[in-house]
Formats: sequence, C-alpha cells, structure tokens
Amino acid sequence: MKEETSFDFNMSALRVWSLISDLRSFARWHPVYRIAGEAERGAEIDVTWLLFGGDRKMTTQMIINRLTKPQLIGWQMGVRGFLTLDERYEIEPIANGVCVHHSVECRGIVGALVGRMMRKGLRRTMRQQDAAFLALLRRQSRLPGRSTRNRPRPIKPPAARNAAND
Repeated sequence: MKEETSFDFNMSALRVWSLISDLRSFARWHPVYRIAGEAERGAEIDVTWLLFGGDRKMTTQMIINRLTKPQLIGWQMGVRGFLTLDERYEIEPIANGVCVHHSVECRGIVGALVGRMMRKGLRRTMRQQDAAFLALLRRQSRLPGRSTRNRPRPIKPPAARNAAND
C-alpha cells in the first residue's frame, strides 16, 4: 500500500533540499519525527515518533536508503519482511520553483494489511506533515536574503598621498 501527496512552492530545488535533508532540524517543523543524525546514504539513525499528540514516544531506527542531492531523500523504518515503512521526498524543478512529492509505502507481511487499515489516518498525517513543511518553506522565504547582488558597496576613501609620490 502506497500513499502519495505533492505540493508546489516557489523556491530553488537546492534550498528546499537543504531544509528537508537537515534531519536534526525536523524538530523545528515536523509534527511527529525527532531525528538524531545526519543525512548520509546507508546511515542508521535514531528517530523518535511523538504519538498521541506528544503524550507518548517511540524510538526506532531508520536507514537512509535514497539520497540524491538536490532531488531525493528517503528512508526505511520497521522490521524487514514483517512491517516496513518506506518514506521519501522527491524534489522536482518546475517553471516557478519546485514540486515536492511525498510518499509513504507500507511493505511486509503485516504491512499490506496494516496499510489498508490505516490508509485514511496515514493520508491525514502526511497532509499535516506537508502543511508543516510548507509553513517552514514560507518562513524561510520571508527571511532577509544574504545576497550581495543589489547591496551597495562601501566607498573606499582615496589613498593617502605621500610627498614622494608627487
């Protein structure tokens, strides 16, 4: 069972990538995950899920199984063959920014059954996650830029003239 969502935003793919691949900063925006690690392909990272509005916590490991800068990041959590969640974010450049595709796939013996039962809740959770990431993108796009393209340069005072130069 696989669920997918997507949304468009007017920002460069590299900037979106830098925000989604900064796993330690998920706590600033993600409603469920708290991740302790860096985005490196094959890395096994601890992830804490906030359950029931944060009243309960569950910690497990995720493995970064997809990582292509600035297009794709994905990870897998669960027990292989029994129940695994395969989640990924794909960043596709479009005319006015990017389209972010978010997908979660339930696999394994129990995955197909559990996936069908929790499809509606999973879809709702993914929409909440996407809305939270979109809010982060909006906040980041309002930050003052660090570009020096249109910034006036300071005028240097003329060099002091010495009598020897006359």
